[in-house]
Amino acid sequence: MLIRPAPLKKEDAVALVCPASPVSRESLHACMDSIRSLKLRPVLLPGCAQSRGYLAGSDAQRARDLNRAFASPEFKGVFCLRGGYGSPRILPLLDLETIRKNPKCFVGFSDITALHLAFNQLCGFQTFHGPMPSSDYKTLDSFSLTSLTQQLFTDASPGTLPHPPGHHPSVLIPGEARGVLTGGNLTLLVHTLGSPYEIDTRNKILFLEETGEPLYRIDRSLTALALAGKFRDCRGILLGTFTETDDADGETPLLAGLFYEILAPWKKPALFHIRAGHCMPSLTLLLGAEVYFDTESLAISVI
Repeated sequence: MLIRPAPLKKEDAVALVCPASPVSRESLHACMDSIRSLKLRPVLLPGCAQSRGYLAGSDAQRARDLNRAFASPEFKGVFCLRGGYGSPRILPLLDLETIRKNPKCFVGFSDITALHLAFNQLCGFQTFHGPMPSSDYKTLDSFSLTSLTQQLFTDASPGTLPHPPGHHPSVLIPGEARGVLTGGNLTLLVHTLGSPYEIDTRNKILFLEETGEPLYRIDRSLTALALAGKFRDCRGILLGTFTETDDADGETPLLAGLFYEILAPWKKPALFHIRAGHCMPSLTLLLGAEVYFDTESLAISVI
């Protein structure tokens, strides 16, 4: 069983890091205000103010910030400001032993998937796949904000996860499944294959989401996971949002048909259109927690 980090408390100091792409100086102020709106005390680490093209500072600086965020007893949580690209580059530079000894609330998604995998699989603690401060927490819809804060500020099991009003998942493959939740951004998961950080789906519930990818690239990524045995090994599949595809945001049969064609042979229960990932409203998911879902009730529960 993976460790669930201690919940945050009002006025806790939390580290803000940019493990991937940079944010503008104007966005830094919005990020700080986002954290303050949660009644937390934000501390910007040095890499947040740096930019090297599509990266927020050098690999060494970004890794140094993340290592400090976990090593320092000052910080009770770690918030990634945004995704973009770059998190996988710093994986070999992380002090995983120190991070393992200091589990903390860790929040992010998209490119941050690479870090979720490392912390779940190699450091043994649960992490939060949820909105980042650059999305401006002050303007989040009430559903997304509640989903985030209720999980960060309590160690109680969230139980059955609510679906946003008017947004219910659809059944791709009927059945029920139970296992530890793993996954994240589809492209990032594929990029871990063959590395020490490769996703392990054995007896787990696999969550996938993506944005801005045409159907053939989604096909290619799903096929790579299939060839690597990831659908064979998992117990069930939760498909999140797949936004900005060439399938009108998944509203036509093309994307669902692609999923069914690739996943059906594995006979694993699967739900589609989970509101999590590059979308609003959005669920915050506790990666590394044990979950159960059944396609009859459409309920997803954290055990």
